[in-house]
Amino acid sequence: MTFIQGLFAVCLYLAIIFLFMQGNILLGTVAVVIYSLAFSAVALIPLAILLDGYFGAFYSVPVLSICAILWYLLSETLRLAMNIVQSDHE
Repeated sequence: MTFIQGLFAVCLYLAIIFLFMQGNILLGTVAVVIYSLAFSAVALIPLAILLDGYFGAFYSVPVLSICAILWYLLSETLRLAMNIVQSDHE
C-alpha cells in the first residue's frame, strides 16, 4: 500500500465515522461501499461496534454491528466470486 492509498483509507474511514455520527446514513452507506471495494470490509466491524456503543444500541439490538458482519460476509463472498477465473481448456 502506498502512502496515497493509506491516506485515502484513513480519510475515508474517518468520513464513515463522521457521516454515521451526524446521521447521514445514505452518504455513510455509499462511503462504506467505496471503502469495501477499495479495501477489506473487516476493518468496518470494530467501527460498527464502537458506533453502536456511542449510540447506546447495546441495550437493544446492535443494528450497525449486525449489518457490518453481514456486509463483511456478503462483500467477501462477492469478492471471491468476482475473482474466479474460468479457462477454456477442454
